[in-house]
Amino acid sequence: MKKLTKIMGWVLLALSLLLAAVPFLPARMMLAWQPEQLPLRLETAHGSLASGQGLLVVGSGLLARTVPGPVSWRWRLAPWPQMELSHGWLDQPVRLQASLQGWRISGQSLTAPAALLGRLHPLLQTVQPQGQLQLRWPSQALAAETGPLLELDWRNARSALAAQAELGDYQLAVSRKGQGVQLSLRTLAGDLTLAGQGQWGPDGGLFEGRAQAKQADDQRFKELLEALGPQRQGVTQWQIATTTSKQE
Repeated sequence: MKKLTKIMGWVLLALSLLLAAVPFLPARMMLAWQPEQLPLRLETAHGSLASGQGLLVVGSGLLARTVPGPVSWRWRLAPWPQMELSHGWLDQPVRLQASLQGWRISGQSLTAPAALLGRLHPLLQTVQPQGQLQLRWPSQALAAETGPLLELDWRNARSALAAQAELGDYQLAVSRKGQGVQLSLRTLAGDLTLAGQGQWGPDGGLFEGRAQAKQADDQRFKELLEALGPQRQGVTQWQIATTTSKQE
């Protein structure tokens, strides 16, 4: 019995030392832990798991581009384990905190150039979006399977394919549904109406959209609408489909 107690003591000591060493492991280990299909992920990492910084990359394959400015992180253990993330686009740092109900992320917002959209899919790259993106999300549990996830506003939207016109303002609402998300696009204001719905999950997803000039004879959007997709009864139909292995 004494021998077993001694062995258990050494095991507990070894585990304690291992856990104590984790924060000091090199930050580059985080690069191997992230799923490859993430649209936003770490490209480089310096420092340690407890405190460090790195560069983010958005998109994949030939579309991938490095996000300007470093993202930094810092772990705190009291009163609960939490990680604080900071970046120049964020209005305030984001906190990822452990609790009895699981991990939670603090509500926050950020502002970024709309050109970022062009890195997510070839169709969006063709559109060459311009303007400003405003992304916001409420405080929420990461393991939640229902409820709102985030809202993305495209303000003062423009496109290089309609250089003489401002498109308008648009909003994409993203909500949780099981292991995936639902998406809904609507027009807030503007001369070009955009709308659509879609779903995304672990295996990819499909978004089907519609586009239409408010004035049927408005030629300013002709090139843009032709690039988006075929027209049926005065409404342009477009879609974005992805899988975890490739973009279509």
